[in-house]
Amino acid sequence: MRKQALRLLSPAPRRAALVTARRGSGLLDGLIALAILAFGMLAMTRFQGRMMAQTTEAQSRQVATQFTSELLATVLVDTPNAACYTLPQAGTCGNAAAQARAADWQTRVAAALPGTVASTATLDAGTGRMTVVVSWTGKDSGDARRLETVTDVR
Repeated sequence: MRKQALRLLSPAPRRAALVTARRGSGLLDGLIALAILAFGMLAMTRFQGRMMAQTTEAQSRQVATQFTSELLATVLVDTPNAACYTLPQAGTCGNAAAQARAADWQTRVAAALPGTVASTATLDAGTGRMTVVVSWTGKDSGDARRLETVTDVR
């Protein structure tokens, strides 16, 4: 009878050890899952930061495109005074209003784009082509950006 009593008692400590081991492995599984989740969240945060930077760069390119199109459209409407829209001013210009519009355009471009902004407009009298160049530095990257637009203003 004593042997039977010992047999009945001996499996209980074994079960307790198994339960403790299961609890420990559950804790380890939880820690691994938490680490994987943390790395995933870190990657998503980094991805979101990159997307925001690219969106900002795309917005700057769009603004520059709108401004160059605006100046070229103004020149196309006022072709007799095309030389007045060159920046910096080159040649003779008999229309002070056209010069003022060009200077105002240059000021608005500088205010709308990030970083150091430079804008030039040149007119090739021989071919009748007007070239507008806007350059700026990227807001987040600090890299130089440049947009060049050419049209025929004859």
